[in-house]
Order: sequence, then C-alpha cells, then structure tokens
Amino acid sequence: MRFRSQIAMNVRRISCVFVITSWITFSLYYYDTIYGAIKPTIEILISANKDLTFEEILTYNGTEDDLIKTPGCYIPNYGITLKFREAKIIKHFCGTRAVFIEKISEEYLLINIDDTINEYSKGNDYNCCYQFVTPALVEGITDHRKIRYSPCAPFENQTKIELLEEIIVVKCTTKLKVVYEDAYIFVKKLKREEYDDLNHEKPWNVLILGMDTMSRARLISSMPKTAQLLRNHHWLDFRAYQKVGYNTFPNVMALLTGRNQSQVHTECHKSLDQCNDIMLWSYFKKAGYYTASGEDFLRLPDTFTRYDGFKNAPTDHYMRPFFLTGENSIGNLVCTKKRPSAHHLLDYALDFTNTYKNDKFFGMFWFNSFSHNLNNVPELIDSDLAKFFETIHTNGILNKTFILFLSDHGLRYGEMRVPYESYYEERLPMLYLWVPNNLRRRYEMFKNLLVNQSRLVTPYDMYVTLLNILEIGNNTEKTSNACPNCVSIINELSRNRTCSDAHVHEKWCSCHPLTKATNDAAIKNALDAAIDDIYDIVKNIKTKNCMQCADLKLKDVLRAHSYKASNATIFVLAFQMTPGDVSYEASVEHRGDNFTVLDTTQTISVYNTRGNCVLNPVHRAYCICVKRC
Repeated sequence: MRFRSQIAMNVRRISCVFVITSWITFSLYYYDTIYGAIKPTIEILISANKDLTFEEILTYNGTEDDLIKTPGCYIPNYGITLKFREAKIIKHFCGTRAVFIEKISEEYLLINIDDTINEYSKGNDYNCCYQFVTPALVEGITDHRKIRYSPCAPFENQTKIELLEEIIVVKCTTKLKVVYEDAYIFVKKLKREEYDDLNHEKPWNVLILGMDTMSRARLISSMPKTAQLLRNHHWLDFRAYQKVGYNTFPNVMALLTGRNQSQVHTECHKSLDQCNDIMLWSYFKKAGYYTASGEDFLRLPDTFTRYDGFKNAPTDHYMRPFFLTGENSIGNLVCTKKRPSAHHLLDYALDFTNTYKNDKFFGMFWFNSFSHNLNNVPELIDSDLAKFFETIHTNGILNKTFILFLSDHGLRYGEMRVPYESYYEERLPMLYLWVPNNLRRRYEMFKNLLVNQSRLVTPYDMYVTLLNILEIGNNTEKTSNACPNCVSIINELSRNRTCSDAHVHEKWCSCHPLTKATNDAAIKNALDAAIDDIYDIVKNIKTKNCMQCADLKLKDVLRAHSYKASNATIFVLAFQMTPGDVSYEASVEHRGDNFTVLDTTQTISVYNTRGNCVLNPVHRAYCICVKRC
C-alpha cells in the first residue's frame, strides 16, 4: 500500500514538472518568436534615437499629443479630438443562402441544398442547375470586362462536380419562375514550371489588403475589434503614412508602379493593359510567384475602372468577372447575390493563400463596399475582418508572408470634413504591416522597421519596399520613378525627412501643426484667390445643350487655419458657396504680396448630383446646373 502511494506521488511530481517545463518552453518559444528580435535592439534603438526611448517606439498608445515628432515632420494626434459619425445602420441584408458549395479538393466541389430552399419555393417542386462563368469572347478575343455562361447543368443535394472554372452561379426554379440565384468563386490551382531561385534566398510571400477611405483614426474608432487584434498580434503601425494624390487612383498606382499620376497617364492613357508590365504583380509573376487581384463595388470610378479597366487578366487569378455576375446595393451593403461583395473577397483571399501556401504568391485585394460611400459602415465588416486575421494567424501563412493592411486616403467629403482635424484625417491613410517571424530575428532589419513607424512614409516607399522584399538576399535596390530618392522602409528613414524629400506635394503634406488664422485681411485675400480658382474652372466647363453653370458666390467660411512653410504662410480654408451649398477646401500660399492656390481647390461636399449637366464628370463638383434656353 505504501509502495502504491509512493508511485502515485512520483507520478504527480513528474506530471507537475512536465506541466511547468512545458509552460516555460512555450513561453520561451513565444517570447523568442514575437519578441526575440526585439531584445538585442534596445541599445541600438536608443543610441540611434537620442530623443526617443525604446519603450516609446514600442508602446505608442494613441494618447500622445503627436503621431510623429521628428526634425523633418511633426503631425499632431488629431484623432484625440476628432469624433467619427458613421452612417446609421439600416437593417438590410443580402439574403439567406440556401445552396452551399464546398471545395473538397483542388479538383472537386460538393453542392449541398439546405432546407431553406423550401422557403424560396414556397413548398412547390423545384429544380436547380449550375453554370460556370468565364470572360466573354468579343470577336474571338477574351475580354474580362464582360462575361459568358456555360449551359445550365442540373444538380441535386450532395452533388459532386469538377472544378472546371473558378466562378459558378446556381439557379433554382419552380414551374412558374426563378426562385433562387447565387454566385460562388473558388481558386482553381495553376501549375507551372519551377523557377530557378538560385539567386534568391527563401522567397517571401506578399498579401496586400486595401480598404478604401480608411484613415488610421477611422479604423481605431469604427473597427475596434480589428484594431485591437492588430495590436495584440504586434503588427507594425505606420502612423505617418502619407497620401500623395487626391483620390484612390493616384495613391494605389503610386503603390503599384512607383509613378505619379502624370507618369501613369502618359503610360496608361490608352488602357491599363498597356501598362500592366509596370505593375508590382508583374514583377512577382516574372519571379515565379502565383498572383491574384480583386476589387469589389465595380461601379466606382476611382480605381481600376479608369482607362476602361483591364481587358486581359492582370494577374493569374482575377475576380472582376465574378462581380460582373451582379452587384446590388441594399441598405448599407453592396451584395453579390446572397452575400456582401467584401465577404466574397475575404473568402477568396483566404482560399488563395491556402492554395499556394507551399508555393510563393503575391495577392492584392481591395475593399470598397464597406467604407467608400457615406452610407457604408465599416463596423459591419469589423468582426469578419478580425476573424480573417485571426485565421491567418493560426494556419501557418504568416511564417513567410508580408501582409500590408492599408488604405488610399481618409474621408474626402461629407460632414466629417468640416472639423479642422479632417485636414489630417483625409491625408493620412492607415498602414499596418505584418513582418514574418523569421525576419523579425534579423535585428538590424527589424529595428529599422520599428523605428520607421515614427517616420514619414509614402506609397512610393512601399513600392520600393515590396520590390526590396522580392530581392532580399540579392543586395539590389529598386527605385521609384516618381521619387528616385525614396528607399525601402527595411532601411532606416531619416529623422530629417520632409514632404519635399518624399516627393509629397505641399497641398497634401501633413507635416505641420495648423493654427487658427487671425489675420482677417490675409484670410480675405486667400479666400479671393481660392474663389477665383473656382471661377476659372467654371468658365471652361462644357455642359449639355440648353444648360449652364450658375454663378457661384461665397456663402460662409467654415474654417480658416494656417502654417509656416519655406518663408511663406499657407492658408488652409474651408468655405461654402451658393447656390447649391457646395463646400470646398483650398490651400493658398502667401508669399510676399502674392496669394497662390496650391494644386486645385477641391470639393468636400457629398457628390453634387445637381452638376449632372456637365460633359466631363470631373467638373460636376464645380457646377450647379441651370437652364439657359
């Protein structure tokens, strides 16, 4: 009996030791994985940044007075006082899915019909069939801007089908009518010859997730679950990511091509197909990567619908034909059949990364539908996006993948553009970066990335950085055509870096505190210059027959601020014109006796539907249409 008791006691001791040892082992592993690259950099960081402690670099918590504070760039922490007011949530949804398709292997799908179908058929007999969707053939040439359908093949519950094409639509009918329609998309794995990687060290994957009109402050305010997850998992947070152009297109193209808008226009004005070879994904494809791209809310004019879109697929996998099966706006949502379009994007992005996780891949997926328009509500995708990031944190993809979660700009119009803080919010899109764990152990490289969270960063820098990721191990540096001096953020950026150094036009530069303007005479002169700029635009606007633009007059000054720059004073003015109550923001340089409008005066009002008589949509913001005959 005593012997048995002794054995039991020894077993308990061994178990206890095992548990403690396991806990210590796990803790050390976790510490090494997440923080292992950090500890050796403490002295380096402090010595390189005399005015910034290591703890300040790592523990920026958002309550500070500034976003960054360097000799070259000071940006106040505008998010402390700016209160976001998102649209009211309308209780609409895309529908209830009754037919589910599951990818059971790389070659086969399984179709299941849920009992919900009886609600659609109202208890009547029904028949279902599926069709594959492919790009259309126009005069014998494939055109991804249009689609065609295969013959409809019947199916029943638990039908197994071959994955012949990526896009599938299903239709269920009774004798009287179509009662159910839905669309699905799956990655069909490609196989290609192995590329020679002798000149490369282990390749790193790249995944870009873009969310339109999303500043860092808006993400934190409107998507708290996602923001908290990024903090918990130690994503890098680049607080001074600075836009370089007015709307989506120039900022996305700066990221993808390293070129400014005029350079892009020169090379891409005939079609985007003409310049696909200068896109980042083309460089990665030439290096043997599998590539994918997708964008929802296709009717928006700001991104790849410019220059008539891509006729040929720009990447190996391309989602546009899927959304052509039918997008509809319902309440706050943009739906493709029975699911929000952005949910399809998330699922496809996850499918893509899982399909090629043992290969090498470059994927870019752009979300418009939960944040672009004023009736879109980012909160509605917060849980789904947080779940997506949680999933990729557990499926092994992060071990060798750089992930950029970023935007193009903040809110450009609406009531949220009246507070002066919106000047910064509009110019500072979010940029979060996941760095693979193995690269975090490269102390100098990771140290630079940590430091650069408090530096001015632009899409030109990120273009060079992504090419740098492709070339890691080759000791080669690529450059940006629009910013030859821009470098990869894997290198430490200068504390003295200014907007001029980063090739950011003064109009968009955020690197200064705004102070309330008090010189009434100077304010009036600056306003006169801005209003004259609008008049110059209006007098050259071409309209439809028997229509003209009304004469605009100043109705109200919404705000007037200024800052000092290069022996000049820059006035930042927001004002409202009548008729139409359209509001504008202008930056006016006062140098000597001269007042000069920087770039162009832009509207900050909701899209002006009363300007629909103009022939060029760009002019709609400056015209209130009235009849003249």
